[in-house]
Amino acid sequence: MKKRIRNYLNSKDKIKYSNLDRIFELYLSGDIKKLLSKYAGVGVYPTINKLGKTIQLNYNYHNIYVIINFFEDKYNVAIYYAGIDAEELEKLFIDYDYQKDFSLKELINETDMKIKKHPRLKNTTLIEKKKKRYSMIAWICLGLPIIIFGSIALYSIITKNSVKLNVWLGIFFIVIPLIIWFIFDVKSKKLK
Repeated sequence: MKKRIRNYLNSKDKIKYSNLDRIFELYLSGDIKKLLSKYAGVGVYPTINKLGKTIQLNYNYHNIYVIINFFEDKYNVAIYYAGIDAEELEKLFIDYDYQKDFSLKELINETDMKIKKHPRLKNTTLIEKKKKRYSMIAWICLGLPIIIFGSIALYSIITKNSVKLNVWLGIFFIVIPLIIWFIFDVKSKKLK
């Protein structure tokens, strides 16, 4: 896609660039990614085909998501919270005309102010940390029996000695870690 955009921009004089062309130029230079570097879930989706030219920006800040669609003559913006219905999302798109002094940086700053004033904004940093912690505990509990029994098997193969375990050690090293793994795996998936 970058090659197609580059060819399209090279076919025009820079003086005749439209606002969309300047946004394509920012995309090619990597400046869009830099402008959106403080956000999560950044996606930039350019399209150039017979039907037209567009570029879409997607990003989020905690649980608030933004979609900006740029067209040749206008652009539209939707700011929404996680879990919104598709029908409600369609109603949130607001169309804007390009101003003479249009700046993508200013648009992102204005959108940022709207995001931070959004009534449904939640700080999900603590939830994400808990989710990672629970997931890590779950994987450690799952890996512990594998490491222990792998080490015992390796010891038996190398030394040609057999190792006998009683039932209680089996329960302690297999059943309990698997129960803990299951509990923390479910907990990490339930956090939203």
